[in-house]
Amino acid sequence: MTPCDETLDRQGRTRRPWAPVLSAIREVGSKELARRAAALNRQMGFAAPLSAPGARLYDPIPALLTATEFAALEDAIRQRATLLSHVLEDIYGAQNLLRSGQLPPTLVFSDPYFLRPMHTGTSLVTPRLGLYAADVIRAPDGRFQLLRDYTGVVPGLGDALSLRRLATGTLPELFRSVALRSIRTAREMLVDHLQRDAEGGLVAVLSGGLAQSRNSEEGIDDALLARALGVLLVEPGDLAARNGALHMKTLSGLLHVATLIRGVSGLDLDPLEQGGRPGTGIPGSFGAIRAGVLSIVNAPGSKLLEAAALRPYIQALFTPLLNEPEKLPLVETDTAHLTSLAPFLGADGEITKAPLCLRLFAWQDGTTWQVLPGGVGLPAAHEDTAPGLGTKDLWVLDNEEPVMISGAPPAEPPERVKFLAAAHLPSRLADNLFWLGRSVERLEAAARLLMLALPRLESGTSLPRDMAERALITRCLGQAGLLPPDVAGSSISGRLLRQTLAQRRPILGLLREVGRLVDASSERLSPSMLSTVRFALHQAHEALPHEAAALPAMLSFAATFAGIAAENMSRDGGWLFLEMGRRLERGETLAESLAILLNGPVERLEPGMALGIELADSVLSYELRHSGILAPGPVLAMLLADASNPRALAFQCHALRACLERLGADDDAETARLLQQEVTNLAGNPSALNATLSDIAARLRQLSDRVHRRFFTLLPEAHTLEEDEILEPAQ
Repeated sequence: MTPCDETLDRQGRTRRPWAPVLSAIREVGSKELARRAAALNRQMGFAAPLSAPGARLYDPIPALLTATEFAALEDAIRQRATLLSHVLEDIYGAQNLLRSGQLPPTLVFSDPYFLRPMHTGTSLVTPRLGLYAADVIRAPDGRFQLLRDYTGVVPGLGDALSLRRLATGTLPELFRSVALRSIRTAREMLVDHLQRDAEGGLVAVLSGGLAQSRNSEEGIDDALLARALGVLLVEPGDLAARNGALHMKTLSGLLHVATLIRGVSGLDLDPLEQGGRPGTGIPGSFGAIRAGVLSIVNAPGSKLLEAAALRPYIQALFTPLLNEPEKLPLVETDTAHLTSLAPFLGADGEITKAPLCLRLFAWQDGTTWQVLPGGVGLPAAHEDTAPGLGTKDLWVLDNEEPVMISGAPPAEPPERVKFLAAAHLPSRLADNLFWLGRSVERLEAAARLLMLALPRLESGTSLPRDMAERALITRCLGQAGLLPPDVAGSSISGRLLRQTLAQRRPILGLLREVGRLVDASSERLSPSMLSTVRFALHQAHEALPHEAAALPAMLSFAATFAGIAAENMSRDGGWLFLEMGRRLERGETLAESLAILLNGPVERLEPGMALGIELADSVLSYELRHSGILAPGPVLAMLLADASNPRALAFQCHALRACLERLGADDDAETARLLQQEVTNLAGNPSALNATLSDIAARLRQLSDRVHRRFFTLLPEAHTLEEDEILEPAQ
């Protein structure tokens, strides 16, 4: 008997689901695939705030499940999780299975993971088993078999929720080749369930000492999970039990913690009741759980069900407890080494075949068990498994996605209004600094938009949300001048965008304009400041021919320039004009982009809201505040009205007002104040966003023109003739 190959059928032909994926891999090439793998591993390292580069390996080649295969596994995982939950509740509750002998009491009570303090006799407020994972393998006969249960600390969920998002941008060719079931909806359902159960309390991922777990796989997964769910990452020392409840210690006092997803063994959780070492756990946590004021996913003592000695007895309980036979048999000992083989990217950069294990995840939403339509693929731990193989993203194929066309019509050109009166101030240097600020912001905005656009336009997926995002991004590219009007009117491919950029070279033009203005403003920059800015600008020029490094280099230059301006320039007239230029450009660009992204009925705004949050570089803040769940109120509040967000529209108006007041332009400062008030009010009224935001962008342009007339061109106020005025003929 030989192991089957995941990519081949019994006749030795390539299985239909694998054919387009393998074809895309061949087109990429082995050398490029190795470079993409290195990029994916770097991005995953950056995504986990505690991880060090190379602490964990990830494979760019996915593992595949057809829709039929996943449906069968989903049903089996749901059945097994239901049974294990019943068994766990009985062991720590009525113990009927122990009294009847269906579970041997000696095996249960002697297991180190049976925690006597958690035997309450009754159910807890929330189920003891709320999160479950199973490792499954494909046997030589093609059937799936259960290798292992995870009922205590569940590893790998952070990888499963994070790997897909980052791999999409690293290898868009693979995602273009097939249609997948999205895991985004499942993630949002899990976040919503956790937040609803918390009832306003804090939700956090508990890691076993962040400093100690920095390079460990468990610590990295905890960090990824917290980021993916938009919740806090805490360690036991951050928490304390007070008045029977659990709280997090902050500078402002104690905050109630309602739900913990634990990455800490139940044996170390409460040293007060388990006789452990003080300082290694959270004294009083068991009491909070029993009192119903703290939920822990999973409850301490749940790892008992992972014991190998109990598996045969648990397997015999399907018919007595669920009235149905098992749907996922245990792995047979004599065939465990015959796990199916799948392609992995080896340490030498070449593709190799190695045994594959699939890990699937499920959680209880209060009514039933939800199974994540994805997961991770792992190299099975066999003696002949080659070292240096990474964790895979598990794809569930789906070819029946509905088609949805969504987008925003091009904005009407803004109406011009009269300019205000002139004033007298030195203009040359102020003019250069003003436009330098605008040009740097324009360069940064173009880089951010292209970084948002390229992976999405290259993905080629047919999911309705992805299609809507591509249509919106294309319009934003046209609005920003990165695409000609005849191309920007329709959805385009990533290849066409790259060709257009190569022909028009808009980024190079922006870089040259910034360089010219830096030279023109050099007298206002100290030698060290000028040297730093020019060095960063040179690096950006050098990176321009290299596609992977070009856009990050533009953002690096913009960040360097902003830091120099914030920390080295005195707050006199020069800085004020530079700041005015930056805020006017950022405000105008943001208003124009949001007018496109947020155009449509409220129920169809989700793709645009997600793009707006990402374009404004506010993803992390939004996830931490709102758990990543998109809703018009929170999104508009963050993008429009949040005075503490330097990317919000109201922040730009406030900064403009402060600059204008210091320059004595009280009338223009009042205009900026009114704009800020209007933007703040708009956040609470999501109707007619497109027209209002387009109008705000037009008024910002008008304010820019008035600033230019007042300080730079020094023209007198424009006048109109009244009806009763008569022009005398010129002599």
